[in-house]
Amino acid sequence: MPVAILHRCRSLKAGIILSALIVAGALAPAPAIASKLAPQTRIRLSVVQWMPTRGTYERWDALGGEFVVSDEGTLSLPVLGNVPVGDLDEAQLAARIAEQLKTRIGLVEKPDASIAVIDYPPVYVVGDVASPGEYRFRPGLTVLQTLATAGGEFRLEGLTGARGVEYAGELRELNDSILRGSIRVARLEAEMAGAKGFDFDLKPHRDNPLAATILQQEQQIFTARAAVVERQSRSFTELRELMGQEIGTLEKKIDSNDEDIESVRKELATVKPMVERGVILPTRQIDLERSLRGYQSTRLDMVTAIMRARQNISEATRNLEGLTDNRQVDVTAQLQAEKGALKQLQLRRDTRSNVLNGALGADADGDNAASTSLTSYSISRRADGKVDVIEANETTTVQPGDVVRVVRTRLPVAGTLPDEAAGVPAAENPTEQASQ
Repeated sequence: MPVAILHRCRSLKAGIILSALIVAGALAPAPAIASKLAPQTRIRLSVVQWMPTRGTYERWDALGGEFVVSDEGTLSLPVLGNVPVGDLDEAQLAARIAEQLKTRIGLVEKPDASIAVIDYPPVYVVGDVASPGEYRFRPGLTVLQTLATAGGEFRLEGLTGARGVEYAGELRELNDSILRGSIRVARLEAEMAGAKGFDFDLKPHRDNPLAATILQQEQQIFTARAAVVERQSRSFTELRELMGQEIGTLEKKIDSNDEDIESVRKELATVKPMVERGVILPTRQIDLERSLRGYQSTRLDMVTAIMRARQNISEATRNLEGLTDNRQVDVTAQLQAEKGALKQLQLRRDTRSNVLNGALGADADGDNAASTSLTSYSISRRADGKVDVIEANETTTVQPGDVVRVVRTRLPVAGTLPDEAAGVPAAENPTEQASQ
């Protein structure tokens, strides 16, 4: 009996110990997940080597310093060149650099390399927030913390007053800038295609008094730029034709000069035997030889002039071809820049329009409890050369370079009817109301 009791006590003790170990393992904090180094991350690299003969560490300043991860995900380092970062964190990248330094320099032991992040790429907050823009990133940042950094959700108080007028004016200015940019893009595309003219459909913008003026200005710019190119092209073409005519004239003069040379040679062949027999004086032979040399020198000058004219023709042809190529390069660069700026303007316009529409819509409904709002979050993240849109919530962790979009949707409360169902006519577009 005592043996059985002792056995049961031992079993109970073992069970308690096992349970304690399981609970301790469950309560132990999970190891921190190291994040990879995103493009545009600024780091500081330190490399040291243990010197056994001196008993000290030697710092290699020539290999260390501050570096920035490129958009291609590489680090440009002394001695090693471009080192791919990939999905490595600071410790893994430091180990790779130490191993490559050992191999490249031929060391017996690996040096000690360490990496510290100095600055991360910013995060961007857009949508229904009080202060959209870019903000500094810190590890562990969540969507809710990012929203707090941007001033929280957009508040509607006072928007229909002076601030509402300010937003409406900014929205009108953005629309004018987008219209101007769209017409400019159409003009640049026409220039790239080599068209004789271009036009733009102004029907969607017939209420904008600046539309016709902007189109007229861009058409004048198109005509002026085309005239400049045409004038330069005509100048190079006329220069080639002029050089061609000059070559033709010189070739005729060379033919005439060759006839003179042949005539002098025949006469010199007749005079030379007579001089040898003493029939005529040697001065006659000397004069003929001098004339022959003069004709030959003149011929060389004309040949040189022909070569120079042909060189000018080649240069004019090269300039004429380069004129078209340079114009295409210039127009392409302007078109890319204009399209990028147009997208930025459209994004700002959409953000301001959504904010203003939501504000004026809420003001039209009053401050009663007939509606509520639902806030949703999404993250635009660049990975492998493309942008992925990820659904998020308040606890989602943000990574460097992310664009956090906050969208607040107004939802009717159960038991209420829309304006149309209640017999109330639909309100005008809130943006148009603000503009008015």
